[in-house]
Amino acid sequence: LLQFDQKEKNTLLGNRKDYWDYFCDCLAKVKGANDGIRFVKSITELRTSLGKGRAFLRYSLVHQRLADTLQQCFMNTKVTSDWYYARSPFLNSKMSSDIVGQLYELTDVQFDLA
Repeated sequence: LLQFDQKEKNTLLGNRKDYWDYFCDCLAKVKGANDGIRFVKSITELRTSLGKGRAFLRYSLVHQRLADTLQQCFMNTKVTSDWYYARSPFLNSKMSSDIVGQLYELTDVQFDLA
């Protein structure tokens, strides 16, 4: 879902940017929401944007912050519209609200992910 209708972006070296870079853009200035970003950046084994994005999702699930994180990102419509085309459910307020609502139900589940 995070990759659906995502605009293709590349780094200066030609590497493809992914939803990890979207999270970084959205959460860079949100106080208290970038703990996961700092954690993932500290893992030197992660080399690709996709791998960092997956690690960030695992971190968010373990710390029961995935719904909060995505809600913060969806509220940043300027960055979200820069990263996603108009068909993306993240740019539709009803759909994004439904997605966040479903993710909030995951906070009752304890995740133990390495």
